[in-house]
Amino acid sequence: MRNYLVTGIGGFVGRYFWEYLVEHERDFRVLGIDMLPEASWKHPAFYYRQLNLMNEKVVRETISEFQPDYIVHLAAISSVAQSWKMPRNCFINNSTIFLNLVEEVRLTCPAARMLSVGSSEEYGSYPVELMPLQENYTLKPCNPYAAARTAQETLSQIYADSYGLKIMLTRSFSHTGPRQRDTFVIPSFVKQLVNIKKNGGKGSLRTGNLDVVRDFLDVRDVVDAYWRILTQGRPGEVYNVCSGKGVRLQEVITTTAELLGIEPAIETDPALIRSADTAVIIGDNSKLRETLGWTQVFSLEQTLKDMILSYSEE
Repeated sequence: MRNYLVTGIGGFVGRYFWEYLVEHERDFRVLGIDMLPEASWKHPAFYYRQLNLMNEKVVRETISEFQPDYIVHLAAISSVAQSWKMPRNCFINNSTIFLNLVEEVRLTCPAARMLSVGSSEEYGSYPVELMPLQENYTLKPCNPYAAARTAQETLSQIYADSYGLKIMLTRSFSHTGPRQRDTFVIPSFVKQLVNIKKNGGKGSLRTGNLDVVRDFLDVRDVVDAYWRILTQGRPGEVYNVCSGKGVRLQEVITTTAELLGIEPAIETDPALIRSADTAVIIGDNSKLRETLGWTQVFSLEQTLKDMILSYSEE
């Protein structure tokens, strides 16, 4: 039996990773950790524990008792905007919870394989001519969230190189899909556009800078990549998790509006524009594809169709 420990199980990616395991694993059990009082689903292979990863003692007891074979670390403050508002909290939280976790792995179950999830934000700002971003590029984090993720990556490599822990790392680019909170850009657009459709095509879409180009990947492709990296990746190695394609935000709106059969008015909201935003972020996924056999299954159009269906049923 394979024991999986998943932190941040109640989050967007955590729930999808659990569903991936149910579909692809046979003899397994999962201990999900989050700050929620209880999980919203039940399953014979699923166990839940409300746990604050800042509490070193409780983390030690949990790891020692469960003895995971695989660990997926998803728990984090994951909003760049929030990190600008609370930079100290973001850095201390994200760095400390990872250090608490990895230190207990070192002491109590050093044979476990662990996935340290990072971000494309670690790359910072590179000119368009150097796209797509490759794993061997120098990291130049330019916001508090990116700095915290870069610190986590550095710790991961220290523990992998110096202590021999089996830690695999990602730099994950933008991902989206059904059930993502509408505080993120694509679900915000889709939800607004679905509501305009329900209102007979009346109403306007509030947006920020639509010239921004991002590399979007469906969350279901993301969790497939995570499982492959976790179970087959090389310790100490970093893998970009991305589509390899750049999409302008205006294109997302145009495609979604066409799928809905509407022509919405667009209203630019200055509050949604961040001057520090990198104009273009596109990743190179060749390492993930060539070494682990990963392939993208969901096109952006299919993802948008599924999100439209999800919001239409609300």
